[in-house]
Amino acid sequence: MRTLALLLLLFNVFLLAYGQGFFGIAPHDLGRTPSPKPFFNHANIHVGSPIISK
Repeated sequence: MRTLALLLLLFNVFLLAYGQGFFGIAPHDLGRTPSPKPFFNHANIHVGSPIISK
């Protein structure tokens, strides 16, 4: 019975590692093309003095 529990534990760890992409590309990332810029910052950032409204 302990052997069965150990096999189930090892199988779950293997499935976790496979799903996270430890053996190559993760299954949920197959077929995706990376974007040239991060999706959250498409605008250019300009550094300068702040605009103060009166």
